[in-house]
Amino acid sequence: MAVQYITYNPKKILNTHKHADSWFWDKYSAHPYIGCEYGCEYCYSRETKYSRYSNPTDFSNIIKIKENAPELLRKELSKVPKDTIIVGDYQPIEEKTELSRKMLQVCLDHQFPVSLLEKSPLVLRDIDLIEEISKTCWASVTFSIITTEDDETRRLFEPGAPSTSSRFRAIKEFSDRGILAGVAFMPILPFIYDSDENLEAVVKATAEHGGKFVLAGGLTLASTQREWYFRVLAEHYPQLTPKYQRLYGDGYGPECSYAGEIGKKVNRLCQKYGIEDRMPRYVPDGPLAVNRLISERLQNMVYRMELDCASKYRMWAYRKAAWTLEELTESVAEIYAKNGRKGLEQLKNVGKSLAEEIERQLQEIGERGELAA
Repeated sequence: MAVQYITYNPKKILNTHKHADSWFWDKYSAHPYIGCEYGCEYCYSRETKYSRYSNPTDFSNIIKIKENAPELLRKELSKVPKDTIIVGDYQPIEEKTELSRKMLQVCLDHQFPVSLLEKSPLVLRDIDLIEEISKTCWASVTFSIITTEDDETRRLFEPGAPSTSSRFRAIKEFSDRGILAGVAFMPILPFIYDSDENLEAVVKATAEHGGKFVLAGGLTLASTQREWYFRVLAEHYPQLTPKYQRLYGDGYGPECSYAGEIGKKVNRLCQKYGIEDRMPRYVPDGPLAVNRLISERLQNMVYRMELDCASKYRMWAYRKAAWTLEELTESVAEIYAKNGRKGLEQLKNVGKSLAEEIERQLQEIGERGELAA
């Protein structure tokens, strides 16, 4: 079916998240298109709560183009505090419209740190702008990759996406220019791409191409996307359907023990190849930098807890304490200097044990001289 393009002018483009995302650290996001020509069979965007289409097939066949995206972004960025924004979309129509490039120029003009999450090496067309943003503020480019092989299976699950090899080459080009680059190993498809061999191949290739991190995430299944993915399995991998049903049950993600095991394997592989399994965060200069540094550490601790299937109560306690630090208008280091641990305990969502943890982090940051660097 030929792809249909529909142009329109929305009234708003900037999405503002209540809390910064703990994977890509974005506070904002803005995209010039709705729908995606790549049509990846596992894409969560077909879920009812995310999709703008009543028919999931339309997701890759009808692309809606926000003609006024750059102008809207320029207007809306001028009204919000500076923070990391995920921006752009380099699917095929971008080559003609150049909307993502124009949006990057807006981010550069406003000096907003930028994060890009892409599947296409077309983003290299704009490496000049991305490099300038990286030098004046901060920029990162993350490529979505599920395997190192450009085989029949990969093309089945990513029917319209560029080759995996082209994505790795793009990582190297960005890395060679001093731009932070890495891989979103998402989703790791159970019983298809979760073998030890594939896990190591992706991490190894990332490191060899200059990538600095690999983020490992599992497949999520809900509503229309769950139905869609199970139809794909029934057609191409019918023997896996019972395994998926046991692994997921009625849940959104796979059972915790499975997800934790995969995450820990990727962590060990990242250590082996000298890269990280978490993405470093943009931290601006200033007295509140320490707040973000400790918030990042607490959020990363939550991720480790998730891999260990820790209690949800404990994870939420750390997560809410991290958010408290994000929202402080005073340096947590100054609060500690004036009132010690008691001052920390008076903060919202921070009890005795979390105050001790924040105190430990403050001392470690001071010893390492991270803020001075």
